[in-house]
Amino acid sequence: MRIHHIGAREAAAIGIIFVITKIFLPFQRSMAEIGGTAGWIIVLIAVLFCPLCWWAIRGVIKNGSKGSTLITATEEILGTFLGSVVNFAYFGFFFMITFIVLREFSEILVTDILPRTPLRIILLTLLIPVAAIAHSGIETLGRICWLTVGLIVASVVIMLIGGLMTHTEPHALSPFWGTGKSRVLTMGVVKSSLFSELLVFGFLMPRMRKAKEWGKAAWWCIAVSSVILFCTTIVYLYIFPYPSATRINVPLLEISRIIILGRWIQRVESIFLVVWLISIVIKLSVALYCTAATLSQMMRLPKHQPLVFPLAISIYSFAMLPPSVMTAVMWDRDLLRTYGSIFSIGLPLMTWLAGIVRNKWRQL
Repeated sequence: MRIHHIGAREAAAIGIIFVITKIFLPFQRSMAEIGGTAGWIIVLIAVLFCPLCWWAIRGVIKNGSKGSTLITATEEILGTFLGSVVNFAYFGFFFMITFIVLREFSEILVTDILPRTPLRIILLTLLIPVAAIAHSGIETLGRICWLTVGLIVASVVIMLIGGLMTHTEPHALSPFWGTGKSRVLTMGVVKSSLFSELLVFGFLMPRMRKAKEWGKAAWWCIAVSSVILFCTTIVYLYIFPYPSATRINVPLLEISRIIILGRWIQRVESIFLVVWLISIVIKLSVALYCTAATLSQMMRLPKHQPLVFPLAISIYSFAMLPPSVMTAVMWDRDLLRTYGSIFSIGLPLMTWLAGIVRNKWRQL
């Protein structure tokens, strides 16, 4: 198998975009529904669990043979049968991210931007560039992410500042514990799955040129992603106070629509829509690449490319399963963002501990 290599900057950029793109979906609304005025505290608690995911992934790969990915190292540690079961769970996780996010964003486009365009056309229009980018490999993904991550982050910062300058509610975060202290603390632990996309580092780390830069890429990703998710949540609550915050389908789109900075700076959502589209396409490309890479490594294929387009067709079919946009949002909120930490923290941590026990046993 030909090994493609990326640098720490590219790996961090892939991770950042893969994690933060959820801010363009009903993410902030979900935090407001769960925590009320304390939705931002849930994000802070979830951030505390990020290191667990990173340490577990690193531990699994280091317990495998040289050049192993998360998938191959898992099979080496747990054996063929149990390792295949865990790897199939990873495959299902990335597959589910791909088709749910595809359906959610397509519905946003149909509802708010292109109401006369059929949903199937939107799905296909998004899937074609996604499949092409995923087919090109990790090097292309890394370069695209590095070129666009600054644009995406800068646009979000400008939009949040513009929203705050247009309208704020001084007492928006009162009461402090929102829907209740116990509920907020509990849901903060449950929503550690907000950062479950960090699992992508199981594929990025072995492809990096220098192993000593693994930590640099991961910590930069964690730091930037945490700040972006936290800031978008707390600013959203200041601009659209609870309970109004629970009634807006696409929070950042509404923030961009209310920005008025003088006579000449109004209705800037058309500018930010381009950035959102780029971010969504990249996230879907990364998810599709990880899905294809997981399956190819499980099947011991030399390349992931032959699986990309068949998987894209399957993803299109699954994206049509939710009967409505609210069903797709519920699948994201109640499945991915509730049980995602099982895949990103639980399974790697279990595999890492099994690898430690195996190595101790061999030394006896």
